Amino acid sequence: MMSFMEKKTTTVRTFFIIMALLVFSLAFQGSRGLWERDEGRYTNIAMRMLQSGDFIVPAFNDDVPHFAKPPLTYWSIAGGVSLLGWNEWGARLPNALAFVGTILVIYAMARRIVPDRAWLPPLIYATCIVPFCAANVITTDTLLTLWEAIAVLGFIEWWHRREDSGMSRLPLNLLMWSGFGLAFLTKGPPGLLPLIAIMVFVGIKDGLKAIIRLFSFSGILVFVIVGFWWYVLVAITHPGIMKYFIRDEFVNRIATGMHHRNPEWYKPFVIYIPVLIIGTVPWTLPLIRAIRSFQFTLVSRSWWKDKLEHNQWPAFLVLWVALPLAVFFLSSSRLPLYVLPLFVPLSLATGRLTRFTPNSKTAVCLLAAWIVMLPAVKFAGSLYPFEKDSRKMARMIADKVHPIPREIVFVDSEPFWGLNLYLHSEVERVSISTPGTGGTLADELLFAELVEGETGILIVAEKRKEARVLAGCRQIGYEARTLGGYGKWVLIDPYQGFGKPPGS
Repeated sequence: MMSFMEKKTTTVRTFFIIMALLVFSLAFQGSRGLWERDEGRYTNIAMRMLQSGDFIVPAFNDDVPHFAKPPLTYWSIAGGVSLLGWNEWGARLPNALAFVGTILVIYAMARRIVPDRAWLPPLIYATCIVPFCAANVITTDTLLTLWEAIAVLGFIEWWHRREDSGMSRLPLNLLMWSGFGLAFLTKGPPGLLPLIAIMVFVGIKDGLKAIIRLFSFSGILVFVIVGFWWYVLVAITHPGIMKYFIRDEFVNRIATGMHHRNPEWYKPFVIYIPVLIIGTVPWTLPLIRAIRSFQFTLVSRSWWKDKLEHNQWPAFLVLWVALPLAVFFLSSSRLPLYVLPLFVPLSLATGRLTRFTPNSKTAVCLLAAWIVMLPAVKFAGSLYPFEKDSRKMARMIADKVHPIPREIVFVDSEPFWGLNLYLHSEVERVSISTPGTGGTLADELLFAELVEGETGILIVAEKRKEARVLAGCRQIGYEARTLGGYGKWVLIDPYQGFGKPPGS
C-alpha cells in the first residue's frame, strides 16, 4: 500500500504533468485564422447552433441543413466558443483537450501493454508530428481518436480481467460501449472500426462465445442511448433522412467516388502510407525496423501462435492497425486525417519496439528540442500566407464594408464559412446561372436571392466574374458597385451601401 506521502507526491506529479500537457497543447492554438474549407465549415455550423438555438439540426445557414456528420463535434466547438469567446482559441479548445485526454488514455493502456515503460507510448503520441498538428485543425478526427481510445481502453481492461466474474467486468464493458457510442455520435460508422480488430482478436484467442460476451445487453443499451438517440430524433423529424445516412454517407462513401475524396485506386498508397510513416517522426525508425521484419513476424504462423499463447498484446496491436487500415484502403473516400486514430496503436507498438531511454543525454536533449519546436510549428502557420484564411478576409470586409453585412453571399464558389465566427454574418453560396455550377452545390440562384429584397447583403465573387455579376445586378434594377478585393475575390455591394433595395 502507498503511504500518504507517496500518494500526495503522485497526485502532485500527475497535476503538474497534466498542466504541462495543457500548456503544450494550447500553445499558439489560436494564433492562426480559420483555414477553409473544413475549419470554416465545422465552425460555421457550430456558430449557427449558438445563433439559432437549434442544437439538433446542423445547418450552414437558415435555409440549408447539413446532416453529413453527427453533431458532437459541432457541440464541442460551440462549447469552446461559449467558454473562451468567438475566436479561434474557443473553436480549437475541444481539440486541445481531446489531444491531452488521448495522451492520458494511452498511458492507461500502456500500463497493461508496455508495463515496464508505461510513460513511453504517451510520450511518443504527444510528440508525433501528425497527432500534434491535427489537434490544431478543426475536424472530427482528434475528437474521434479520443473516443475510440477510451473504447479500446475499456476492452483492454475487460480482457485483462477476463478471469473475474461477469458483474465485476461489466463497468469496463460499459466503458467500451460508451466510447463507441461517443465515436458514433462524432463520425458515424467509422467510429466503430476498432471493434473489428477487437472481435477478430477475441475470436482468434477464445472463440465465438467470447465474442458474444462482448455484446452484453447493458453495453449495447448504453451504446444505443449514447450513440443513436440523435439519429432516431432526426429520423422522426426529417422523414427520409435515414436513407440519406445509409446510402450517401455510408454506402456511397465506401463504394463510390461521388464525394470526390481521392477515389483513385492508387491514392491510399500516396495518402495513408506517407502520413503513417512521416507522421510518426521523430519515432519513425523503430516503425521502419518493424516493417522490415514483416515477413518474419506478421505473416509468420509461428509468430502469431507464440504471441497469442504467451504475449497477446503485439498481436492485438497489429490487428488494431491492419484491419481499420484495410477498410480505409478499400473505401473510395480517402483523406489524410482519416488514419489519425491509428496513431494510438502505433504509439503503443513503437513504445514496445524503441530503444529510447532517459539515460541517454543526447536523446533527451534532442527530444526536448523537438518538444519546444512543435508549438513553434503552429505559430509558423499563422505567418503562412494561406489564401483561404477566413480571418484575413474578415478583416478586409470589416475595413471596407460599413456596417458589417448581415449576410455574405459567395457566387459559384465554396464560401469562406469561417466568416461567421469573426463577423457574426450568415454565409450562403449561390449560382449566377444554374445551381451546382462553379464546382460547388449552390443553395439558390444569385438573382433569386436578391429579389427577396433583404438588406445588408454583400456579394463575394471571383474577379473574373465581377463584370457579369455587376451587369446582372443592374439588369434587375440594382446599382451594384465594387467595394474592393482580397486575393482573387472582389466585394460587391448590390444595394449601394446596404440601403433599401429598389422597388421595396
